[in-house]
Amino acid sequence: MVQIFLNSAVAVLIASAFLTTAISALRGKDRSPQKVPVRVPARQHRSAARRN
Repeated sequence: MVQIFLNSAVAVLIASAFLTTAISALRGKDRSPQKVPVRVPARQHRSAARRN
């Protein structure tokens, strides 16, 4: 009996987390995505790449 109650409680928590995520994603649809700076690693010299 207790295990059924705990499983039901966990299912409700998971469902509420899913709904919260879905609602916040739909509400934030109008936001423009922020650009994140990305560092590109320096390229090796061609002769060094051939040795490997």
